[in-house]
Amino acid sequence: MKKTQKTNKEKESNTKTRTKESEIFASCSFSSLGLHSTLSEQLQERLGFEAPTLVQAQAIPVILSGRHVLVNAETGSGKTIAYLAPIIHYLQGYNPRIERSHGTFALVLVPTRELCLQVYEILQKLLHRFHWIVPGYVMGGENRNKEKARLRKGISILIATPGRLLDHLKNTSSFVHTNLRWIIFDEADRILELGFGKDIEEILDLLGSRANESVEKGKSSEFQRQNLLLSATLNEKVNHLSKISLENPVMIGLDNMKMQPDSSVNQTGSLGSDVDEDLDYSIKSVNSSSGDYRLPAQLVQRFVKVPCGSRLAVLLSILKHLFEREASQKVVVFFSTCDAVDFHYMLLSEFQWSPYSQFEEELKQMFLKCKTFRLHGNMKQEDRRTTFSAFKTEKSALLVSTDVAARGLDFPKVRCIIQYDSPGEASEYVHRYLEAIFLEISI
Repeated sequence: MKKTQKTNKEKESNTKTRTKESEIFASCSFSSLGLHSTLSEQLQERLGFEAPTLVQAQAIPVILSGRHVLVNAETGSGKTIAYLAPIIHYLQGYNPRIERSHGTFALVLVPTRELCLQVYEILQKLLHRFHWIVPGYVMGGENRNKEKARLRKGISILIATPGRLLDHLKNTSSFVHTNLRWIIFDEADRILELGFGKDIEEILDLLGSRANESVEKGKSSEFQRQNLLLSATLNEKVNHLSKISLENPVMIGLDNMKMQPDSSVNQTGSLGSDVDEDLDYSIKSVNSSSGDYRLPAQLVQRFVKVPCGSRLAVLLSILKHLFEREASQKVVVFFSTCDAVDFHYMLLSEFQWSPYSQFEEELKQMFLKCKTFRLHGNMKQEDRRTTFSAFKTEKSALLVSTDVAARGLDFPKVRCIIQYDSPGEASEYVHRYLEAIFLEISI
């Protein structure tokens, strides 16, 4: 009887997994979207993609057509591959082959240094068999002279943060961008939220890439300029950027932004004593004064009502429970300030306790048997990079962070996200999502 029940549960679990996959992945191949066969093989061999996501299946053919595109989709939907793959497809096909001396063909603007490094890593994997296409990045916190040297040699696809890019456009005369064909705004909403709006407008002016200017420029140049804008949320600032940078764009993902009726939210109230209890709690969308936001369908959300004075004790209990239940997993805890991150990092890194009633010194052990990392904006760039890389490679680890790590970063196999300091806006709530989320707890 028990074996039959277990078998039924396994079947039900497999059915749910297939349903979730069907909501994320398309029933086609990358090659069927028009991508070069070698590039399609790279996506499978180097990145492990068997099939494109729904967003990729919709966006790639349109981007290959040369149209300006506005993609609105949640974090984890595969937006990065959606724009990198078509660019590589075209660059590998140029005859004669492009050379470093030709300068930059594609420019990818991202909001943070961490996301800059992540996109660069993905790009390196995709270009493994296209060695003549040179990837590179420029960003705040790096040595400007070394960046100038790399730009002088030539970078085919450049990933950049807005401030540092603007600096090089103004002051690096050896930066060749006369052959620029693509400008991509990745995580455009986050770029604007961080106050880069004026920098972006100045960059567009320097590159002659405002909507009306790019059309005229394209008529007189060898290649038609193509601008792409990708954003998890839409607001007035994003709409303004799309108006000044995109010419008659194709909209992708906007049909799914309509709010679901209230009945679609299975409200279970506050969470009981056991956080491991299975709950069917799936919110399809979030409404706020600034806009509507679509959430990943595979995301399970839970909340715990806790008196202010008990929040730390509950956090420690949840973390202890999670890491004892499953040794190999990753957890991210979000805080609202850098000071809060530093405090909890020191506490969780050094906290020792005794599981026995008698707290004998020799019986004390580390409270959490996993590595603990921290990430926030006041850290040095080298420390942030080291943390980012180390947390990605660990099998079991805890990351305490501010929102600096919340947008677009790919931390593989993250099992749980805890929002210790609740966000004040729905947009902040959405921004804290990472890829591969299975469980979220708000305290």
